[in-house]
Amino acid sequence: MAGLEEKEEVLAEDDSQDTFHINFLVGHIENIILGEEFASLRENFLAQHCHIFDDAEENKLEYMDIYKQYTDLIEGHIEKELTTREKGFQMSVFLRELTKSHTLDGEVFDLLLTFTDFLAFKANMLEVKRSQEDNSATLTDLLQITSFKS
Repeated sequence: MAGLEEKEEVLAEDDSQDTFHINFLVGHIENIILGEEFASLRENFLAQHCHIFDDAEENKLEYMDIYKQYTDLIEGHIEKELTTREKGFQMSVFLRELTKSHTLDGEVFDLLLTFTDFLAFKANMLEVKRSQEDNSATLTDLLQITSFKS
């Protein structure tokens, strides 16, 4: 019976180590998607392609090509940044760990899901298109980020 308890403790220790590593990587993802480079990359893509989108219920085939480019751009940027920040990072291993750990809740995952939701993507495209047409400011134009560091 004592051997079984030791094995359970080791498994719990391994699980907490995996959870720590996942949380560490999620922290990196949060910093990436909240960073200026990511915002600029995303905004430039939306501005470049928004003129193609119409506010109609039916979607054109070309929307899916643009959406594919967008998801490739977003995923590629996140993966590139994670590879830079975490030596030996492999997206396939990270995704396997995430699936195994069932820790897919939280604000970061909610935000990541909006990047992979076509209807949210289309809504963003239409918002950018409207702001360009009526020359109004976007939310990021109105926000000013100030560091508290001296």
